[in-house]
Amino acid sequence: MIEVFFVLVRPKYPINVGLTARVIKNFGFKRLVLISPRCEIDDVARRFASHAQDVLSNAKSYNSIEKFVKEEEINFLIGTTAKIGGDQNPRRVAILLPMLRDYEWPKSGRIALLFGSEDTGLTNEELDKCDAVVTIPTSLEYPVMNLSHAVAVIAYELGIALNKVRETPYRPSTPQERAILVQYLDKLVRIIMSDAPEGKIAIYRDIVRNLVGRAFLSGREVHSLIGFFRRVLAKVQCLRNKKYGD
Repeated sequence: MIEVFFVLVRPKYPINVGLTARVIKNFGFKRLVLISPRCEIDDVARRFASHAQDVLSNAKSYNSIEKFVKEEEINFLIGTTAKIGGDQNPRRVAILLPMLRDYEWPKSGRIALLFGSEDTGLTNEELDKCDAVVTIPTSLEYPVMNLSHAVAVIAYELGIALNKVRETPYRPSTPQERAILVQYLDKLVRIIMSDAPEGKIAIYRDIVRNLVGRAFLSGREVHSLIGFFRRVLAKVQCLRNKKYGD
């Protein structure tokens, strides 16, 4: 069974916490998490949660994203942003929300969606912790949505997407498994781009890391790719040794 956590990072207003509890329950979700909240779950939050008092009462609070991911054993972390990045900021290269409907979601595992605070959103450093980043295709004139409204739109799309999950065996990869794969890919990037400036290498490494995160790879797929790239690196190293040995 797949579990989805809706995570508010540094939420500022109780009304948004209450409304978030309400809208995620509207679409069949019940896991609400607060990271370093700047407000209390008070009467305002409870009033706007309406019939989602159970979601609000069971909401958990953590002082860091890392602690939340570790304690809840999260498999995939998805960030959200209204500020879309370009070539110089791969961390903010985002998937358009409607594309999530076409993903082949895992049958089981734990997925968390991070939503930034009302005034600052998620930082680049926080997005860097995510496997993928999504954005809602809003108007260019006024792209930033209210926090609870953004949660509602994403919960709606995700509810539709998860109803299409196929009955296929699937063990989601762990962050540790993907980290090993990324290490091999990093080595390959450094070898191939050895004559490039360090800044250029860092951009390629970020792009490769983004690709691994967006793929929602299974444990089996990650282990197969690790074996494949281990052999690639060995052959590349052998060729380099022959070149410099001549």
